[in-house]
Amino acid sequence: MNTRSFYPALIVCCLLLSPFAQSQLQKIYLHPKAAGGEKQSKFVDSIRFIPLEVKEGIELHEYNYVEVTKNYFLINDYMGKAILLYSKNGSFAKKINYKKLGEAFFPYYDEYSNRIVFFGNNKNYSLTIKDRLKIMLDWNNPHNKKYFKKYAIDLNDTSFTIKKDIPQQKDILGAYHYYDNFYWQGQIITSELFKDSLDYEFKIYKDNQLIKGFFPYNHVNDTKFLYTGENVSVNKTDTPYVHFITRPFCDTVYKMIRDSLFPAYQLVLPLENSLPASFFTTSFKNKTERENFGRNNGWMLHQVYTFYESPRFIYFFVGYLSNYESYIYQKQTNTTYKIKNIKPDSSQYNLQILGDFGISRKDDRFYKPQKAGNLMTFFAKNKNVPVPKELESFLKSNPPETTPVIIEFKLKN
Repeated sequence: MNTRSFYPALIVCCLLLSPFAQSQLQKIYLHPKAAGGEKQSKFVDSIRFIPLEVKEGIELHEYNYVEVTKNYFLINDYMGKAILLYSKNGSFAKKINYKKLGEAFFPYYDEYSNRIVFFGNNKNYSLTIKDRLKIMLDWNNPHNKKYFKKYAIDLNDTSFTIKKDIPQQKDILGAYHYYDNFYWQGQIITSELFKDSLDYEFKIYKDNQLIKGFFPYNHVNDTKFLYTGENVSVNKTDTPYVHFITRPFCDTVYKMIRDSLFPAYQLVLPLENSLPASFFTTSFKNKTERENFGRNNGWMLHQVYTFYESPRFIYFFVGYLSNYESYIYQKQTNTTYKIKNIKPDSSQYNLQILGDFGISRKDDRFYKPQKAGNLMTFFAKNKNVPVPKELESFLKSNPPETTPVIIEFKLKN
């Protein structure tokens, strides 16, 4: 793919932000050591329980999350290397084991095609980072496809069979569906293998052709990206064609409306949590020096990841150089709360609904899997608290404690 001819035009197109857009930049003040706490009921409401059908041998392990697909709830059990599928009313549909695919394969739900996709290295070949880059640069060579394997489960087919698929260029590029027939890619790499020094942190593709790029960088030797691999994060909103974009080592959250970009929020941190100017101008000598810098400055900003805006709140996840935290920002009071300091109470069944991991979102609803045992313990100790109607018959059946229940909730309006 020859993109040299339109690189200058891309720079002009992507760097010119309207004065109106720039004037709308709003600041979120965050002090990681002092972020406040509150009761969970201040932030969460519309809690609904979706009990899942009890099936022998089905239990909830640690490190799992629920994803809402077109017709199913999908629980990915990382420890068990299995996918549990349930209908939207909680009926059991299928347990799909994917251990046989090998350690390198993990499921990814492609909403655009309504498929569960597995893509990874062919175990018969040992590829270095350099090898993968060479393949990416010469993807049209048909021999390169042998280095990878791809499998897919079509969720429109109720047999839920894992079938072999053909690796595509967008798989090795790490490109994901953006909107309509466009894909986005946010993988940031530096290497002397690149012939051209110019690349973009965030790119939009159509039919394997680069359409538009944002945030130019030198992908041969950019100081801030040497000896590391980074990725832009893209977050859907409740509005079609609107996304939030966040970048590594950047305190600004950008809003994208289709392919138009403008800065929306800026995270304002204390000096001790901000990267020094030298980080962007002085190169690390090697990978070890870079890793030591991260360990010695573990609370300096790395990247904002998850970012969701509701009418009253902003829910976001921040990665520091060797730590992480989730926060909720209340717009009306300009106050930032640390999720770890937000405590549940009996009005929400003493359940820790908000958390750092295990929560997914579909439109304005959040979803979290919960063990039935936690609910049974609460109602056994709190006889005066009415059991929600949707849980009555489920709890009376005395299900195994590890049986999953899905909690659906919203942030308060």
